Amino acid sequence: MLVVNFKEFFTISSYEIIEHWSRKENEKNIDEYEVMMYNENVSQTENVMIKFKKINDEMIVEKVQTHSYFDQQRPKQPCNICGSEMMVKEKSTEELEVYAHGCSFNYGEIEDCLRKLLENELLQDQFTQEEFERNYGVNYRDDSNQQYGFYDAQQRDTFYTIFNDSVYHTSYAGPQELRCKFCGMDEELLVVDGAFYQKCSVLTEHRDRIIHMIISRKQNEPGLTNDHEGESGSPDKSSSLGKLI
Repeated sequence: MLVVNFKEFFTISSYEIIEHWSRKENEKNIDEYEVMMYNENVSQTENVMIKFKKINDEMIVEKVQTHSYFDQQRPKQPCNICGSEMMVKEKSTEELEVYAHGCSFNYGEIEDCLRKLLENELLQDQFTQEEFERNYGVNYRDDSNQQYGFYDAQQRDTFYTIFNDSVYHTSYAGPQELRCKFCGMDEELLVVDGAFYQKCSVLTEHRDRIIHMIISRKQNEPGLTNDHEGESGSPDKSSSLGKLI
């Protein structure tokens, strides 16, 4: 059976969380999801429904079902994704018939997509202007060069730096002190003047929005500067950033 590349047809740019249940069981955080991924590559005639669980950091995909949509202008035909003709009618109305079947997707790609989806949901929840004002501080700001430093006020020693069109996890105590709740922290480690930087693949995608929130803050921390120590106690960043540009 031909394995279909999931990421060729589906991304997190178009999806809907249909159901979400959350519970704690035996000291484990369990989240169950039902998600519809909308296909943007084949005239939106095939979408995929996915049921999965997230148990702590483990992802378990339970069901993947492709839905094909037909009407009078487009009568039933093989799946545009995998070519299968083996379909079961899911529901029918006067205008539309929906058939279901299982494309032989690459499950590794499905899991990668779902992780990005959940990271995006977390980001959307926590990076509104209101949440940024409440939960994050700004300790470095250089508008002319678009270089910024901010930190998570709710998670100890969690610093981020924006430069070179990217967002970096930042530590001044050692690589073991790098922290991030948004990504897997698997990018290359950079060391400059004793400071440790690692690109955040998730936050980098939202760099412009984060800069806008920093600039739009109702108030900045006392002592905020771009050339000496800020309120959070982080060292001077200007010298080390200059060597990374």
